[in-house]
Amino acid sequence: MASPETAAPDGRRRYAGRRARTGWYVYDWAHTAFTTSVTAVFLGPYLTGVARHAARPDGWLRPFGIAVRPESYYPYLVALAVVLQLAVLPAAAALAARVDRGVLLGTLSTAGALATAGMFAIGDSGWLLGGVLFVVATTALGASVTVADAYLPLLAPPGRRDRVSTQAVAAGYLGAGVLLAAGLAVYAARRRLGVSETMAVRVNLLAVGVWWLVFGLIAVRLLRGHGTPSGERGTRPARRTLAAARGLRARPAALWFLAAFLLYNNGVQSMTSLVGTYAVEQLRIPQDQLVVAVLLVQFAAVAGAVAAGRLAERHGGRPVLLGYVLLFVCVAVAGGLLPPGRFPPFLAVGFGVGLVLGGVYALSRSVFAALVPAAQAGEAFALFEMVNRCLGFAGPAAFGLVLQWTGSYRLAGTTILAFLLAGGAVLAAGGNAARDGRRNDG
Repeated sequence: MASPETAAPDGRRRYAGRRARTGWYVYDWAHTAFTTSVTAVFLGPYLTGVARHAARPDGWLRPFGIAVRPESYYPYLVALAVVLQLAVLPAAAALAARVDRGVLLGTLSTAGALATAGMFAIGDSGWLLGGVLFVVATTALGASVTVADAYLPLLAPPGRRDRVSTQAVAAGYLGAGVLLAAGLAVYAARRRLGVSETMAVRVNLLAVGVWWLVFGLIAVRLLRGHGTPSGERGTRPARRTLAAARGLRARPAALWFLAAFLLYNNGVQSMTSLVGTYAVEQLRIPQDQLVVAVLLVQFAAVAGAVAAGRLAERHGGRPVLLGYVLLFVCVAVAGGLLPPGRFPPFLAVGFGVGLVLGGVYALSRSVFAALVPAAQAGEAFALFEMVNRCLGFAGPAAFGLVLQWTGSYRLAGTTILAFLLAGGAVLAAGGNAARDGRRNDG
């Protein structure tokens, strides 16, 4: 029997209404705060400090008997969480075709939110607990977003999906900015409130968990009744994704692009996930100033995405994307040369990161969409998200290894430049393949 959102009396497909779309937007509003407040701002410097305090007399941590420099602990956690998603995300996609998506989304969202709220218990010595909770929360986040993405074909016809997706991203940036602004206010007023800096950070981590939990449950409630598309129960998304990967062999332009995206996205992932730790540990930027910079990045990313779209209309998506990647290289170089303790230059670099960050992802998605057949868009974008979310471990891992070997954040930052430059080179080299592909399709 057809579900109400997939069939209409006249035989045409009927899509979910405003209530379900609002629920989808609310989930972006709910979970984006984790990436901003936890990953980019508060947890990295906090957990690094806890790990350094807990290090043995020789200056090393030994989780499960493995010698780790305290400064490398958090980058390794980021890499580990990404690797785990290689197994978890395909399983979540397959499970979403067999059970009610609302139940699965609610379970994953709640697990991630509770793990985040549990970070309040890290205290002054719970470096191992903090690492476990971060990996659990990050993995749950990736799986929940994979499940949430499966709602998009139910929410709007193909001609409106870009708008729906963009509105969801905007809601995510806005929600993250609102909570981060509130967190900044609490952090800045910590002395008047009579709490320590560590307690202010822990309160912010707890707030993100509660925010994600409450709005995640609201989102699931609004999405109720739209959980299982007609005809998809019993299908195997993982197998379809593998088939799409094999099918791309006939489209070299798409393969070139995915290779480029894999490389420069590792550079982007490294910079966005480790910038907080670099700012505090290397540049000696106070935590409250760091929050201001990251808050600026949120709104700059919106402007960057809008500007990228307008430029792409005039000059084409691929050339503008290549320009944005090269701008990211310039921003990374500027960040690596920043003097310690100088907030205005750091703020300027942060604004540049935001402008470029919004445009890079938006253009990557639209350029890839032009390289694959519309009939295979679902499977192709499943593969795109696998590259985006699951294969971004190399950048943080390389950063952590160089940091462990040298003890220098600036030398570790050269790994970011290497990924960005390699990705830009492959993107430029793939231009001929893209032109050949368009001629063949024509």
